[in-house]
Amino acid sequence: LAVPMVVLVASGVAARLGMVFKAATTIEIAKDINHVVFDKTGTLTLGRLEVLNADLLENDEETRSALWALSAASQHPVARAVSRYLMSTGAVTTSNVLDVKEVTGKGVEGTLDGKPLRGGNANWLGAEAHPSVQAYIASGLTVFCVTHDGNIIATFTLTDTLRPEAAHVMSTLSARGVLISILSGDHAAVVDRVASTLGVPSERVRAGCLPADKAGYIRMLQAHGERVLFCGDGTNDAVALAQADIGVHMSPDSPGSSTGAAAESSAADAILTRPSLAGIIGLMDLSTAVHRRIVLNFAWSAVYNLIAVLFAAGAFVDARISPEYAGLGEIVSVLPVVLVAMQLKWFKTDH
Repeated sequence: LAVPMVVLVASGVAARLGMVFKAATTIEIAKDINHVVFDKTGTLTLGRLEVLNADLLENDEETRSALWALSAASQHPVARAVSRYLMSTGAVTTSNVLDVKEVTGKGVEGTLDGKPLRGGNANWLGAEAHPSVQAYIASGLTVFCVTHDGNIIATFTLTDTLRPEAAHVMSTLSARGVLISILSGDHAAVVDRVASTLGVPSERVRAGCLPADKAGYIRMLQAHGERVLFCGDGTNDAVALAQADIGVHMSPDSPGSSTGAAAESSAADAILTRPSLAGIIGLMDLSTAVHRRIVLNFAWSAVYNLIAVLFAAGAFVDARISPEYAGLGEIVSVLPVVLVAMQLKWFKTDH
């Protein structure tokens, strides 16, 4: 009972705090994490992107509808924001765009009038050298570009908001000696802006990351003996979630703010049912509390059983316990183990 009772109570406490973990090992090793890696969009930021500006080569209904058909095929927060914006400007849900499919970590592509139509980050589309794109990127804005047959036909600039608890969580982790990294598929200027605001050094920031790049970075940290927790919102994060010692999937603020895809959720070891980064601190604190109670239970069990074995072996010549009381003592000995575990029900975290 020393371990199962504590883990059982911890599961209930975690649910109350907005956490669900899949295996006992997650709650046992969370206290040993010394490096936390964050995704950016939808994790450090709210993922509620808004289009600030739209430059369309031809701003007619047919063009807007084609752009909507392309962006609506992607579940990434950036594409979803563009899709909502186009709908608000009168785009219709019928267009001539064919064979639309998402390109993981890059964008989305289809065919219009027999020529490739692509939308996504400027790096993938080779549009970084475009003057207007350069200006937007330099200002730290997220850019979604669309090309038709290799020529830019639309540029959307978007802005996102940092989660209100992000700075506090970062400072708390740093104060505990936990290293922090940020990985993102966004442009370097945008990611660096977020990292600078949160005080994360540039050597632990990676931009333009594909899903495999995120997993590779985590493997590199693990190769250096670090215990890594990766936190992502589920968009293209399944590989990184599976690679980390603990993969934490953050549920979206609202049904439309992130994919919440089953693949990403199933790859995670823990799920934050409340969209707050404070859940990571809570997970680590709960793990420490669980460890203390397990150690206390084992200590009590060891002392009690040592004394009980000595009594049973007759080591104490002048001391005798009647069999019925010895049996009762064995049952009563379980009570401290249960009480220590039940005490965890009153666990609270300051974060």
